[in-house]
Amino acid sequence: CRSYNRPAASAGSIFPARLYPGHPHNFTPLRPVQTGFAAIDRAVRDVAWESRFDLLERRIAPRYGAECPGTPRREIQDGLVAGIRVRPVQNPFVRLKPAMKYRLNTWQSRNWAQWSPTKCNVRGSRRRYRVPEDITPYKDELGEWHPPRVSGRYKADIEKQYYMNSLPWVWSNDYFQGKQHFMDREPRGLKRWYKREYRKAQIAEALKRADTMIEEYRKEKREVKRLSWVESIVL
Repeated sequence: CRSYNRPAASAGSIFPARLYPGHPHNFTPLRPVQTGFAAIDRAVRDVAWESRFDLLERRIAPRYGAECPGTPRREIQDGLVAGIRVRPVQNPFVRLKPAMKYRLNTWQSRNWAQWSPTKCNVRGSRRRYRVPEDITPYKDELGEWHPPRVSGRYKADIEKQYYMNSLPWVWSNDYFQGKQHFMDREPRGLKRWYKREYRKAQIAEALKRADTMIEEYRKEKREVKRLSWVESIVL
């Protein structure tokens, strides 16, 4: 148990320390972080490298507790880096209203004691679907393709079940490729909004080697200068 991942005593947690394991998907830098590039910058650009099935073994079953006392309520610290959420996790501190209790007691898809990431139920159904076989198009024995057995609406419900069990949605098409962070995109808008700043950066970089550039410029001009009559006779 990693004690530093438990909620602080001031958060009003009622879970004993031994029942609150450290979250397996918290980001930990594997090498020294570069200057000017913080751990949060790496966390939001992190790309999975382990097998999907290895990640599915790290499930944390949902547990529900009373709401944290105090205002404002402290956010659960799992999946946070420097106070910024980089990974969705299940929040155990909720107010169990009658509608929520009905879903937990009646819906088979919310029966966490029998929940499995490879065989999931969906809302309003007792049938268990295979994941990922039933959420992707499939080919029959004649070689014809058919749409997934689970529609997009219920596929989203299965994805929500993964998040409630503190698992990433490993079946997205670009899961191992990652997505471009919005701060890494090319700036959009009128060119004059960012060309001026780019020009300032160019000038600042050029001033660092101004003496060398001046000498190179003078040497270049001397070499292309046409020789006078006296110089041509001497040389």
